[in-house]
This record gives sequence, C-alpha cells and structure tokens, in this order.
Amino acid sequence: MSRETEAKFAVFDLVSYNQLKALREAGGFTLTEGEEFAVTDVYQDTASRVLMAAGWALRVRSQHGRLSATAKQIAPPSDSLSVHEREELEVGLESPGQPRDWPESDLRATVLALIGLEPLIALFEVHQLRFVRNLLQADRLVSEMSLDRVRLVAGGREREYMELEVELRPAGTREELFSILAAMRREVSLVPSARSKFEEGLLLLDGGDAPPHPALPMRARRLQRKTPPSVPTVPEDKALSLETPSGTDEETVRAALSRLGYRFRVHSRKEETRAYFDTQGGSLFKQSCELYSTPHDSRWHFLRRGTQEHVQKGSLDSPPRTGPVAHAVQGVTRSFPRVPCLEAALRETVLTIASISASPLGLSLRSWQLRSPVHDAAPQTALTLVFDRRGSSSFELDYLAGLLRKALDLRDLGELELRTCLLKLGVPLPGAPLPPDFLPAKGDGVLVVCHKILSGEAWRMKANTPGAVRDLDAEFVHDLRVATRRARFACRLFGAALGIEARDAIKLELSWIAELLGKVRDLDVLRARLESQFALVDADEGFKTAATAILETRAVEARGLLVPALGSQRYAALLDRMSSPLQGEGGTGPADEFGLRRIRKALSRITPWARRNPEELSPAELHRLRILFKRLRYTAEFFRPLLGEEAAMLAKDCVAFQDCLGLHQDARVAADFLTALAEEPALHGWLLTLGALIQVQRDVMGTQRERFRTLWGSVQGLFDLWPGQVSRASS
Repeated sequence: MSRETEAKFAVFDLVSYNQLKALREAGGFTLTEGEEFAVTDVYQDTASRVLMAAGWALRVRSQHGRLSATAKQIAPPSDSLSVHEREELEVGLESPGQPRDWPESDLRATVLALIGLEPLIALFEVHQLRFVRNLLQADRLVSEMSLDRVRLVAGGREREYMELEVELRPAGTREELFSILAAMRREVSLVPSARSKFEEGLLLLDGGDAPPHPALPMRARRLQRKTPPSVPTVPEDKALSLETPSGTDEETVRAALSRLGYRFRVHSRKEETRAYFDTQGGSLFKQSCELYSTPHDSRWHFLRRGTQEHVQKGSLDSPPRTGPVAHAVQGVTRSFPRVPCLEAALRETVLTIASISASPLGLSLRSWQLRSPVHDAAPQTALTLVFDRRGSSSFELDYLAGLLRKALDLRDLGELELRTCLLKLGVPLPGAPLPPDFLPAKGDGVLVVCHKILSGEAWRMKANTPGAVRDLDAEFVHDLRVATRRARFACRLFGAALGIEARDAIKLELSWIAELLGKVRDLDVLRARLESQFALVDADEGFKTAATAILETRAVEARGLLVPALGSQRYAALLDRMSSPLQGEGGTGPADEFGLRRIRKALSRITPWARRNPEELSPAELHRLRILFKRLRYTAEFFRPLLGEEAAMLAKDCVAFQDCLGLHQDARVAADFLTALAEEPALHGWLLTLGALIQVQRDVMGTQRERFRTLWGSVQGLFDLWPGQVSRASS
C-alpha cells in the first residue's frame, strides 16, 4: 500500500488553463516539457456500493494501451489548500474482468474481502485529456503537475470541467509542495477543490448539481443557496447501515461528529424489544425483508430493504396468518416464517445534523443487546448507525458516512440490521448461506479444496443442528442430511488426496449420522405427502387419525434416536475432524484441472445410460441414475468457483433430472410404505383407502416417468458442454 499526497484546484477558464500550461518554474522548481495523452477511468463498485461504504473508491484505468486497477481511500482534504492524503492500492491487469480474475495482490485481496461474491458493476466513466509535467530541483523529482480536461459520463448525463492536480513525489517534501502551490496561486487564480473526481462522478450519477463549494467566499455560498440545488431525493429503501467496533458508544459517535465540524441535535429517543422470525430457508432475509414483533405494543412489523412497509396488532405466539403483514410475507414466500432468529433489546437515539444543502441529515444511533433463541451463543452488544436518506443529498450523506468510517473504523453491513446483529452474535444467517472462506479459489491445490469443502459441509451441519434438535422446521433435518451426503461424496471424490484411513474414518461416522437423519427425513416426507393426498381419496377422519398416529409414533421413535446423537460427543468429534486441516499426501496438483477430470468422469458414468430407452429402465435403475446425476451435480457445484458458468449450468441441468427422479423415488417409497401399512391392525378397516392411496403413488410415478422421457431427450446437451470426456453418448 502506498500513500498519495496531492493538491487539487478547479480551473474555471481557458485563460487560466493556458497560463498554467505556459509556466516554466514555480517556487524555484523547474517544470519539464509536457506530455499530453488520453486517460479513461471506469469507477466500479457493487450494486449496493459495498466498497464506497467501506471507504474505498475503485477505478480501472486505460492509459497508453495498458490497464490497471487502483483503489483509493475516501478522505477529506487535510487543509485549506485542499491537499488530499490517501492510501492507495494498485495492480496491473491483462483484462478488466472481476476481482477474482485479477493477479494476486493486496488490492485483489482487499476488494474480495469486502465484496465477497457480489460482482462489480460500472458506476460512471471519467475521460481525461491530461497534460503532465514534472517539477525538478536539479535531477531530483519533487512533484508532478497534471492539467486535466475532464468529461464525466454517468447515468446518461455528462459534465465537463478542468482541473489542476499537483502530486508530491517520494523525493519531495510537504514544505516544497506548499511552496509550489503558493507560487502557482500567485500566477493564476485558483480555487481549491474539496472533491475528488470520484465524488464529482457520484454527484452526477445521483442526478444532482454540486452543493455550495466550501472553498467559495461566504457571499457566493449565500447566493448559491437562494436556489436550492436540484438534487432529487434518494428513495427511502436506500438507508445506509454501519456497524461500530466493539467498545464504541453513543458518546464516541457524537464526539467524532463534533471533531469533524458538524452541528447536531437530538431529535428523538425510544426503547423497545424485538423478536425476529424467518423461514428455515431464509426466504425473507434473502429478499432483503425482515419480520419482527414488538412485545411492548403487541405489534408485528414487516420491513423491505430497511424500510417499514406494514404494521399490525396480533398475538405474539406466532407470526400472523391474516392481515397486511401476513399478506406482505405471502408475497415473498410460500413457507410460513415459524423460525425464531433473534431477540434484541434496542435503544435508539435519532440525531438531526446540519448540512451545507437545504435538507438536514438524519442519523440513528442504535444500541443493541442481542441473544439467539436457537443457537448457544453468548449474548452480545452492538452499536449501529443508520443514515436516513429521505430528503437528503446522497452525495453529502455518503461523504459524511465516509468521514465517520475513517474516524471510527466503521464497517458497512448492508441494508438489514438483522444481518448486522446475527454476525455480531456469530450465528449463521437465515438460510445458512455458506461463507466465502469455504469456497475454492484460483490457485488452490486439490488438498486445499478438499479441506474447504469438508469444513464447509461441517459448517452447514453445525448451522442446521440446533433447528433439527428443537424440531423448528422439517427442513433443518433435510439440509443437515444433504450436508452429510455432500460430505460423504467429497470423501469419495477426494479419496486419494485424503488417504484411505482418513477417508474411511470420516465416511463411517457420516454414514452413522446419515442413517439416523434418513429415518426422520423419510417419515417427514411421508407425513407431508399423505396429508396432501388424503383429500384425493376422500379419506375419512378415522383413517386420517389412525394413519397419522402410526406415522407420529414412528417419527417420535426416530427422533428419539437422532436428537441424542446430535448432542453427543461422537457427533461433535466428527464435525471437529471434518473442520481440521488435512494431513493427506496426495492432491498437490491444480484443483481446476482435477475438477475438470472429475466432471468428465462423472459424465462418463451417465454416458452408457444415454443409449438406453427410458421406457426400459426399471424403478431401481431410475434410482441409480438419480444418484449418478446427484454426484455429477455435487461435483459441478464443488468446482463452480474455479470452472465458472459452464459448471453452474451443468449443476442446474442436473437439478431438473434429480428432482424428477427424486419425486419418482419418493412415490415408490410411499407405495411400499402404504403396502406395509395394510398389515397394521389399526388400519384393517380401511384397505380400500390404502389401495386408493397406493394408486395415487403409481399415478405420480407415471407422471414423473413421462416428465423424465421429455428431459431425457436433452441429455446429449450435457455432454456437448464438456468435450473430451472419457466417452461420448454418440459413440
């Protein structure tokens, strides 16, 4: 990381521009002959502006036929001459691409740590015609002067202006820089510029004119304020949420605002407790929605992207099933949000901050006392800052946020405070998305990828275990079972890298817990299937009660074996072993090449089936084919971060086959189970009903066979995506 020190001045007319261009010396330093060339910068960030929220401005520059990426810290001028001092990171590029494709560097690591899997998008472009000259003392390079004719292109709008930059070089001193600047200002009328090109571009992107320039005389600033700047209000759904480091309190934030020269007053205060809910899969969270109750007034609140949309009174025992909040939830997910995510006690102080534009800025200081109702995590405290953008200049708000980030070491945690709080507690987010640390990266060896995959599946198992133990939702058991399946397949896939002893030891323990999970999951599926099919056969209440009681008894027995196992030392030891560094001796080659070979091998196992007539395949053969598609899908998903969109498409295509054959297999298992139920004394009086339900399963199997025939016609496309596999379907 290097440090940039430069002064910036606005050049208002061609006379001043030409005067600067004609200078031969400044402050006793000689100006070299100039070089004029074109520069194009594309400033980038994620759609939610994660980098800017973290205090970084990122550009990709094209100059002299070369590409480079540079990230500069967002910082205010350090003095009245608008001298900017910023840390910066830079790396040369072969092509723009996404950060994962950039060369290994501090810049790449910093950007990826902030954006995770979010892609970068272009915010705006800066096209410059630069006239660059060096300032020398003898042969010592003191500083560099750049006269820029700038054209900003953002949001379908353009703006042109001229600017002077004088950058201090390593051999120069700050005193020499100030001497140069003072000499230039004696020759030419210059006004210090407090905003960088990045900040000017943001102003244009957000559709507004610049607010009064802080360096202009007071009279000029008053004249500008007579006509409020045409800065449109930013939509309500774009509140900016920041988290403070541990130990920061409200007084620390107020002191920082005062040091930065901002005046503020307390607008309001309130205290409340909240209980957050979501579905097992995190359906609300994934779509930037939150659902919580406030016990003090018996109300339910529905928020979208941090903005409250609906409130209604209701019982606190469970989220409402009717009313505006329930209707909003149903518009997001079909599943009922029965899973408690977080309990929080909140104390909020709202500040109104004076700004240089017509509208004040709103800042909420939210102090949280946090606990998890599901996970065994120690209670935590947190302080979050939430900027209200309604009616405010987006530029001013982002600028103040940037100053506070630097002053208090703040982090941006997105639009959902629920995310902030759960991360503070150290518990999985709703839906348990896999953290980026467990994803393979370019340059990883086979053993490293194996460790990431196994430890990632262990993380998924840990994330779903509390919900499975408490029986909050049947999907916790399902996701836990899937994680064990993926881990068992990973042992098979990476067997040579793991070593036979380690592979077999982990597979043995995974098989133990998978068997217990399978019994509970199969009964969950059967219960849900039969409950949805009772009406199809006009089953009477007596049959429903008797059949449900048998299933419930078996489910209780299955859970009676599973729950103690999930709390056992044996299970904890399995998770620890899966998460521990691997000691295998194999697997030192490139993981992407290994992944390609394994995908082709998995495809080759399906190739012989492609020449079969789907009508000829028995139920057992269809089940075997389902397993092959599942293994191919897992392989593609494991190596997707290394192999890109083709692997993603392959995994998606496998899902269609896997789901179809899975429904066929579920119906087959249900038919066998119902046949066995005929031996139950409690159901002897309902053999006709049992027979009708068995026929329903056969009808489902027939429907899925027909669907499979249609899908089977496209199977050749899987092979066409991956030329060079061991054998071809057409051979």
